[in-house]
Amino acid sequence: MINSFKYILPIFIILLSASLVNAESHDEKPKWDKLCETTEENTICQISFGQYMDYGDQKIWYSRVGVVELNGIQKKLFIHAPLGVKIQSGVLYQIDDNQTNSMPYNACYNVQGCQGLLEIDDNIIQQLKDGNSIKFRFASVNGQAIDGNISLVGFTKAYNK
Repeated sequence: MINSFKYILPIFIILLSASLVNAESHDEKPKWDKLCETTEENTICQISFGQYMDYGDQKIWYSRVGVVELNGIQKKLFIHAPLGVKIQSGVLYQIDDNQTNSMPYNACYNVQGCQGLLEIDDNIIQQLKDGNSIKFRFASVNGQAIDGNISLVGFTKAYNK
């Protein structure tokens, strides 16, 4: 079962693609949502929030933050950064006033940007459920900080769905 983690990346990409297709309609305010897919004996769920981010006076890219779970046991926090980030720096994130942590980039994709991915435990899930916001910071290739802040309102409802 746990060895089946090799399925997580392809299914995660399918779930991400499906969520990006759903995000094409910007009529609704962005919200936390949950998508699940079952293959063989594995179920992968993605609980995520996507939005355009402000960069100066323009909205220039689409960001996605969330949790992906394999069989409700293995949990990973992910944050998608735009293309053009300094990958050596990783992603800094902070849930409310808790400790600031970093995560390495896992991969970069043509359309979705670069993905930071970090295995997490139930303590982090609880922080997300109890929290108000998750802040994150990327470093652009020219060294400029790119900050984001996403509300955690709705995370618990989506997670428990």
